[in-house]
Amino acid sequence: MTHTFARAGLAGLLVALVACAPPAAPGPAPASLPRVQLIDSVAWENEANGGTLRRVAVRTGARVDTVPGVLTVDVPVLVGGSRLLGFVYREGGISEAFEYDLGTRAVRRDSLPGDVNPFFSTPAFSPDGRHLAYVVVPGDGTGYAVARSWPGRALVSRSAAVRVPATDAEGGNQVRWLSSDTVEFAIETGFATDEAWYHVLASVSRRAVLSADTLRERPRW
Repeated sequence: MTHTFARAGLAGLLVALVACAPPAAPGPAPASLPRVQLIDSVAWENEANGGTLRRVAVRTGARVDTVPGVLTVDVPVLVGGSRLLGFVYREGGISEAFEYDLGTRAVRRDSLPGDVNPFFSTPAFSPDGRHLAYVVVPGDGTGYAVARSWPGRALVSRSAAVRVPATDAEGGNQVRWLSSDTVEFAIETGFATDEAWYHVLASVSRRAVLSADTLRERPRW
């Protein structure tokens, strides 16, 4: 009985001491990630349909920078809060990749792999900036999905080749990253009333295609 009361009294004393202790000093607020957005519509060269390109603006706290000499269509990938990866557009299409260092404000331009044809597939950088994925349409009636290291351009993954429509219209091929490791492709294999897409999932860490099947409805990404 005495031991029970002693323990109860000690517990009450500890609760009282905790309640009376001064609150811990707040730690430093986490730094917010830069905000990246497209601004300033610019007429697209040689574009008969009135298309537009845009400049890239980066807001970091109260500072706003515009990436110099870059016109693009899609918001670039922000990697590690310190650099941007995206694509430069010129004369109606993608001409090269660019990297913008938020610290030094320097822009580096890089050529794309030789098998990239942005007319048939807009390439996509992985969220960690270490890989580039796109659909290859070599002109022999086939198409296949490719992932390469970046900026090394080493082949990491390639799907089987499938038949694609014989047309000079811009294709419905799509690419998107589900994570820094997994990329999803949809290659248009049907046309007009016979629509179909070859759907591919690939892993860059495993350097392999995870699955491949045919879809009868266009993916709504």
